[in-house]
Amino acid sequence: MFISRKRHEQEKEDALADANRLLEVLLKRSGPGCFLIDAKGTLLPPFSASLTTLFRRDDFSNLTIEKLLAPLVTVKALTQFRAMLSDLMKDPPAAKPLTDVEMRLPMPDGSFEAAHYAFEFEALSSGASRSWLVSITDVTTQVQTARELDDLRLTTQAQGEVLRGILTMGAARFNGFLLKTEASMKTIATVIKKPSREDAAFRQKIAQIVDEVDQVRREAAVFSLSALETAARSFEDALQDLRKRREMSGNDFLPLAVKLDRLSGSFVLIKTLAAAAEPIDEPINEPQDSAPRTAGGLDGALHSLTVHVAQEHAKEVVLDSSGLQWVPSTYQSTIKNVAIQFIRNAVMHGIELPATRQAAGKPPRGRLRLEFRAHADRYELLFEDDGRGLAPDEARAHAVVQGILSAEAAARLRDREAIKLIFRSRYTTLPKTGNNRHGLGLSVVRRYIHAAGGKIALASLPGVETRFKITLPIVPAEASVEAPPGTAFPRGAGNE
Repeated sequence: MFISRKRHEQEKEDALADANRLLEVLLKRSGPGCFLIDAKGTLLPPFSASLTTLFRRDDFSNLTIEKLLAPLVTVKALTQFRAMLSDLMKDPPAAKPLTDVEMRLPMPDGSFEAAHYAFEFEALSSGASRSWLVSITDVTTQVQTARELDDLRLTTQAQGEVLRGILTMGAARFNGFLLKTEASMKTIATVIKKPSREDAAFRQKIAQIVDEVDQVRREAAVFSLSALETAARSFEDALQDLRKRREMSGNDFLPLAVKLDRLSGSFVLIKTLAAAAEPIDEPINEPQDSAPRTAGGLDGALHSLTVHVAQEHAKEVVLDSSGLQWVPSTYQSTIKNVAIQFIRNAVMHGIELPATRQAAGKPPRGRLRLEFRAHADRYELLFEDDGRGLAPDEARAHAVVQGILSAEAAARLRDREAIKLIFRSRYTTLPKTGNNRHGLGLSVVRRYIHAAGGKIALASLPGVETRFKITLPIVPAEASVEAPPGTAFPRGAGNE
């Protein structure tokens, strides 16, 4: 039986139409974002329905992949895409997946939200009409989790280095190092901000900064503080590159502010850990048979941290702490890390500015309360602040804006569930600026407590207070410790 040419062509067209309809259905129902591109990098219909959410736009017609991404990525990332497209056109194609592209997604209020996407490319046809399927996956959560783990690793490493430095060199010498380094930081910041116009003045500024950074690096090397030493060395490299330029302007010093921010961040971490590690000098007026005091003078360290963070954010805050001498050795590290995160979070997010508090009829100084209690069958850590509290509707709105939940999922949450969104990674009420990475603190707290086999309860009254209660299991070897009286906690607090 012979098939006519006309019928054969018709069957080819029908098969192609069926394939296109199938592709359109698959793209519309696909979880990850998908689209096709031709040999010129132009997007071809049909488009995956999820592209609208991923790229915050509705129209993808007549767009090249470069025009789609140019407003959303850095120059470096765009250069990577251009190189990738060039490799894609080779025979055979040599393009590799882009596993982590940082995106700046526009928000309705004109701000931007950070996200991380992975891009994969698969050839669908060859010849003159070549095309590729581009798959986009949101990997923000994975990237954020990796960063959290990296932050925890660096903190643990720095903690060990600080303790070793104090034990090896002595607390007095280590304190001297902290004072000298803090003075150097202030000098560097002052010199960078100092106005200059002539080349000679610029080079004098560099010489002053080099001397201070060199001192910080050498001192950090003496105490084997690797993170601080690495940050200082990176700063020195930037200064040397700047010094090699024939001509300089004030704008050339702007990147140094980023280097200083990283150097300062390393130093602040060391200073905080050193405060927690130093023994207290005040006499201990406790019975000989009482439980041992928390190692490292945790009371003093947490009070110093409260003052430091409050000053950074132009707030007035006082911390009342009690019962930390009852913390068993098994939980000392956990309680210290959790308390640090609670204090930072409360001062940054919860406690209002003095003028705001006064306008609301509150005293200008905010108050934090931290209390540890040992019971016969459990340990409890209570933390509360008298700040702005948690409003369920605001919690839902922040989660939607940050892409943590869809609007529909957020609306279905009960109020008690909505305020627990603060335990989610990436959740924050602060704007994202510069290199600051907010939204880690309380997700890390939850991880610490769950790792210790404990639970977290949360209660809040908007405009009045926020309270946390952590419950930890009794350590068998220390179950004989006599427990002080228990403390009631507000009803309705849910375990996390």
